[in-house]
Amino acid sequence: MALIPSHITSPCLMLPSDQEDNSNTRCFLSLADKKTYKINNVFHDLLDAWCVGSSQGWLVVLDNKANPHLFSPFSNDKIQLPSFPTELKPKVSDSYFVQHLLKLFILKTVLLFDNQNKHIVVVIYGNSSRLAFCMHGDNNTTWTDFGTPRSGPYCDIICYNNQLYALKDNGLVEAWNFGGSTLFPTKIMSFRPVIDVSNNKELFPPHKFSTQSYLVESRGQLLLVNRFIGNYFVNSKGVIVDESYLLDTEDTQPLVCPYRTKVFHVYKLDFGRNRWEKVESLDDRVIFLGGNQSVSLSIRDVQGFESNTIYYTDDNWYQMNEDYLYGGHDCGVFNLKDGSSKTLYQCDFERIDPPPFWIVPTRC
Repeated sequence: MALIPSHITSPCLMLPSDQEDNSNTRCFLSLADKKTYKINNVFHDLLDAWCVGSSQGWLVVLDNKANPHLFSPFSNDKIQLPSFPTELKPKVSDSYFVQHLLKLFILKTVLLFDNQNKHIVVVIYGNSSRLAFCMHGDNNTTWTDFGTPRSGPYCDIICYNNQLYALKDNGLVEAWNFGGSTLFPTKIMSFRPVIDVSNNKELFPPHKFSTQSYLVESRGQLLLVNRFIGNYFVNSKGVIVDESYLLDTEDTQPLVCPYRTKVFHVYKLDFGRNRWEKVESLDDRVIFLGGNQSVSLSIRDVQGFESNTIYYTDDNWYQMNEDYLYGGHDCGVFNLKDGSSKTLYQCDFERIDPPPFWIVPTRC
């Protein structure tokens, strides 16, 4: 029996329970029919499961022992993946890893299928943001690091033309193929497209802003989306306030959040010129960003969304876990035409834990 009703064919937002301290319940917000579906014991026997990725209609979750699983909230199917081997994990005790590092271990997850329809799961993992993969349905029963010298740090991965495209922090783009005769992926391309960011340091000085970058496939084109996050203090309305106003006279708790997305820049890749070209409009497309595999869809195929917009969730994993009073809050809808942002949904919690995740049905 499916958890999410079968008539839901548009992306849903997975949210924490509407009651605090209920770690095994999730709410699924459908913007198409403007309803929220509350599912108790959503991951069944996977108690205290923590979502680390969303791709191809599947969720990738870690159980309370840090074992990874694939789970579909549409079909209710569950697939247990190999446990992470010792050589991939930090050299700490299992209990310390689960208690302190589990939420930071996996940065991004992508699901691919080879020519024999085997599940291939690729992750960005660890402090060095390296790549590792495993195959379900094969004799390969473990996770394997890609093993490239000076590998990482990677900041995003997607499935593009049935190949893995990986983006590094330095702007390098790699393409990996899993369709060869060996079980190990083959790097078929590595290039660094030119991009004009001459005004960025002036508009977004590094001491006030950080940048997160994403790869997105849209109508057969490869897009780069840069997300500029203000590392300043803002109130609940997103208005910047001075740090001296952090505390009132009677309370010792922060009244504001320390980061907020300010703007997005979108580029499309000109493969022939090896150059990122600025995109001024997405036309009828809408982009979904966050902890999920980034996707672009036409509003003709999905309901309840606005064209020429970016729907984003908070994937600032390190900062959201710095304090118990904030985190998961940096969500919204960015309009590429006028540069405005608006609230994605209303939440009464100061800290949204676990953070929201987009789930895109494979039929989209």
